[in-house]
Amino acid sequence: MSVILKKPAYELFLGAIKRESTRECYTRTLRAFMRFANLESYEVLAKEDPDTVTDQLESWVISLKEKNLKRGSISNKLNSVELFLAVNRMIWHKKVVRMQLPSDNEIPGGEKPFTEEEVFKLLSACANPREKCLVHYFSSTGARPASIIDPDPLRVGDLYDIEDCYGIQIYDDSKERYWAFLTPEARKAFDSYIAARKRNGEQITSNSPLFHNIGDNAKTESLNLSNLYRIFRKLIRKAEIERKKATDKRFDIAIIYGLRKYYNGILKLNNEVNSNIAEKLMAHKNGLDGHYLKPTMEQCFNEFKKAIPQLTIDPNRRNELLVKTGEVKTMKKSKLEELIKLETLKTICSLSTEEFLAIQKKLGTKD
Repeated sequence: MSVILKKPAYELFLGAIKRESTRECYTRTLRAFMRFANLESYEVLAKEDPDTVTDQLESWVISLKEKNLKRGSISNKLNSVELFLAVNRMIWHKKVVRMQLPSDNEIPGGEKPFTEEEVFKLLSACANPREKCLVHYFSSTGARPASIIDPDPLRVGDLYDIEDCYGIQIYDDSKERYWAFLTPEARKAFDSYIAARKRNGEQITSNSPLFHNIGDNAKTESLNLSNLYRIFRKLIRKAEIERKKATDKRFDIAIIYGLRKYYNGILKLNNEVNSNIAEKLMAHKNGLDGHYLKPTMEQCFNEFKKAIPQLTIDPNRRNELLVKTGEVKTMKKSKLEELIKLETLKTICSLSTEEFLAIQKKLGTKD
């Protein structure tokens, strides 16, 4: 059955949604409910009486439970229909419907971050510059997936020079905007990506999409969320990263949020990084501090810089930076032993013979 879009009920619904990613999700879910309830138009739904709407929603929730969907997933689907009913000033028995939601005591999925080794595997599995930039973008910024398109797609002109890194203002045209940064390693990858696009004949301007769609069949100029997830699913398979089932439908490592948790762990476990700025770099509200604290780009970058060595993906380069920044003094023995194995350690660190021997002595090594 095809759903007939009529005004103004549907337009009121669309007008109440501010973000493109939310609009895409809500419209898809609302159509699914319309098919389930066998309704031919949105105007018909907007004129249903309270008991009928309540019965339809209650039956829908029960059917979703029978498909083993979890509480959070069903609740998110209800949000879209409830928004439509609310903007059209309809009355229904919301509490009765939500009493049918399953319990929420199941073990959540997506709790684990990617490890350093797994992020390196993802990067090594990349087949083209765009894929490499996507891995660098999410591991260097910890941004949410929708950040690449909301409220508008990221553009080449959104990159700001700051020392040997790039700054990006995420959600630039929103009150939720915040600063994120690309490491020097990530910046090099982006410069190579943009240069490759120019060589392929693309006319790059400040308004060009930062992540472009590839192929003549691309429906949008800028990479969309469905293609983004498809790319990362492919990379995870190609990198042979093992993800274990946490629930029937969810894994212990989320496809992209696993990189956000990786980034969060690096910031929060670095005692040198100001904890309030770390929350800002994660786009967390953080209570009153989140409301009143308005750090500048430079202040945010000064804290981000402290985590650049750990956020560098290439293990050899990361180890070089860790040694150069003096973190060798506080590292665990296993990490130091890993560094000692580098034939270029002495030249990288500019260590004197005495300093080099002192580290060897600390490890108990002889040569």
